[in-house]
Amino acid sequence: MEGIFGVIKLLMLCGSVLLLTLMVLLSLPQSKMRDVLVRIFGWIFALFCAGYVVMPLDVLPEAFLGPLGLVDDAGAVVAGVMSASAAWKAGRKQQVSA
Repeated sequence: MEGIFGVIKLLMLCGSVLLLTLMVLLSLPQSKMRDVLVRIFGWIFALFCAGYVVMPLDVLPEAFLGPLGLVDDAGAVVAGVMSASAAWKAGRKQQVSA
């Protein structure tokens, strides 16, 4: 049993080191990894926001709050558009530099 916990502890330590290294690489101003990840996660988040707007479950339900319940949907639309815009700009920046 101690062997399993030792392996789990080692995996957690290695994962933490990798995550810290990734965070440092992403914080560098001229990092190409930043542009790639902004592109990927920007489009993923934009799709998530679109799914949230279409999904019938809401944080603020319209059935109880009326028009005030549309605030979370409007926020998701704004966040999705801004995320897609950032992903688009990162893609254009990557094409120009290539």
